Order: sequence, then C-alpha cells, then structure tokens
Amino acid sequence: MADDLEALFTSLLILASPVIFAMPVSIAWRWWVGIEPEHEHYREKVRRVLDSGMPLVRYRSELDAEARKVHLGSDRQARIESDLLHKLRLQHFLLFPSLILWPLVGIFAAIITIPMMPLLRLLEWILIEKRVLSFVAVLIQKYTRWEIVGIPRLDDGAKQLDKVLASIHRMPTTVFLGLFAYLIVSYAPLSSFHVLLLSALVYIILVSAISVIRAATESTLTFADPTNRRIMPMDSYVDEKLGPWVGVGLLFLLSRQMMYGSKIRTGELLIDPVPFAISVLMVLYTATIIGITVEIVFFRNRGESVKKTFQNQMVGVFNPMVYLFNRNLGSLRLVPLMTLSEWVEGDEEFDTAFRQR
Repeated sequence: MADDLEALFTSLLILASPVIFAMPVSIAWRWWVGIEPEHEHYREKVRRVLDSGMPLVRYRSELDAEARKVHLGSDRQARIESDLLHKLRLQHFLLFPSLILWPLVGIFAAIITIPMMPLLRLLEWILIEKRVLSFVAVLIQKYTRWEIVGIPRLDDGAKQLDKVLASIHRMPTTVFLGLFAYLIVSYAPLSSFHVLLLSALVYIILVSAISVIRAATESTLTFADPTNRRIMPMDSYVDEKLGPWVGVGLLFLLSRQMMYGSKIRTGELLIDPVPFAISVLMVLYTATIIGITVEIVFFRNRGESVKKTFQNQMVGVFNPMVYLFNRNLGSLRLVPLMTLSEWVEGDEEFDTAFRQR
C-alpha cells in the first residue's frame, strides 16, 4: 500500500513538472520579448495600430521609423509584434521543453514524420482538390446561417519570428489531441508497443488533416455571426470548437488513468503509474516536435497553393466581400473594399485595396 501511494505521488509530480517548468519559462519569455522602456514604447505603438483594426502592413514604414528612434533591431520588433498578435499562455509554455528535448525525442519524431508526407498529399487531394473542405464550409454556413466574408489579417506585414517559435502558438490543440488519442488507445487490450504504434497512427492522421485545414483557412476568410454579434476567423474555428472539449477530456482521462490505471491498462510497461507518467510526457513532447515539423514543411511547400485554391472555391460558392473592420474615435466600421475574387487576383495586397478606397 505504501509503495502504491509513493508510486502515485511520484507519477503526479512527473505529470506536474511541465506546469512547474512553465512558470519560469513564461517569465523568461517576457524578458526575452522585451521589458525595457524602449520596448514598451514600441509595444504601445503596435498596440495602437492593432486596436484600430488595421493590418500592420498599413503602418509598416511608420513602425519601422519608431523602432529606429529607440534603436530596436528587426528581431526585437518581431518578438514584440508576435507577442501582441499571438499571445502565449500556459498551454503554450507546457510545450517549450520539447525544444530542449529535441535531440532525445527528435529521432522518434523523424520516424513518424517521414511516412506522413504521402498522407499529407492524400489528405490535401481529398480535402482541397475534391472540395471536401469547401463542402464542410457550406454545411457550417447553412447550419449556423453565418455569413462568410473576408477581413484582412492583422498580422499582414508583421515581422516574422523564427518558424519554430511562430508555430508554437498554433500547436496546443493539435498536440493535446495526440495525447487525447494516446489516453483513449491505452484502454485497448494491447501491448505497450501496439498502444504506442496505434496512438502514433491516429495522431498522424489528426495532425495531417489539421495542417491541411490550417493552410487552407489561414487567410482573410472569416465567419460573421450577425445574430450573436461575432466575427470569427476561419483558421481559429477548429481551435475554438475543439479546445475546451479536449482540455476537459484530458483532465478526466488523466485523473482516471492515475487512479485506476493498473486495472484498466493492459500493457506490461504502462501498468505502473511512474512509467505511464513518463510515457505521457514523451508523447506530449514528441507530438509537439512532429506537429511543428509537419506544419513548417507543409506550409513552406504547399501552404500558399492550398490557401489560394480554397479561396477560389469559396469565391465560386459564395463570392464573398472583403471588408475592413476598424475603429476610429470610438466608432466601429465595416468598410467594403472589394470582392474576394478581386482580392485574390490582386495577390492580397492591402495597400492596393486601400488606395482604391
């Protein structure tokens, strides 16, 4: 009995270690982004542009001039702008140890990532070329009675962070889905090896599908809900819908596994709570590296093509308008700019659209 309690306590400490580690990491991140007066000065300038609803590209030259005044380099500008556009929270900092453990789990990640490339191409063919994703968008629109419109992204024209760090803010839901799959599969009457193998297969399918969907929807396309006065970018729709359910499900499954694990897990290696807790962290960090690697590779090679194809499909179905959603002296305005087809044909150049106004 005492040994069981000790093992349970040790496993809980192991599972809590990412949360404990995330606290100093969040402080270090804040320092790395910038806490000096000149950094706060530039942060306030960027925040004013974002609060107005204008994409950063509209005031890129003015922001660069402000940065030069206070002697900020391009790298520091990228950190501050990224921190404002894509705020990192506790769930993001939970994943940061994966960057430190890259040499350890990178081998496992590479083994899983290589066979994902053909699957990515297959899912792109199904979701994009066969118009399955556009069909889903039509179903969502009909069911919710939302409008599909275009609103220029605020991060248009933002300085770019390192691609790995830039991907972290999109990772939590994808990674936690992988962990969710692992916890579900661990109930199956399989050996530890087959549990890990089946979990990897499920995660490969999940991360491939989500990567294609994100590449397609990372654009001006937006759901507008007039009834509830909401505007929701398409690329955040999946996270908003899945995020809360995945979080609650993870807490339930983890607590149940820790309390009754030896009775419901069948793998020899995973019956003991300590090895199981270690396996949870390994799955978490390996899934993070896989997700980042796949997203970077896919976005670099196929992202732009997938995005334009999906936008053209939306033009064919809805031919939505592109609006400028801004704020001026306390007044909010939706200003029509052009049709989405004109926006796409003009290479999504905001300055060109603004001059036409």
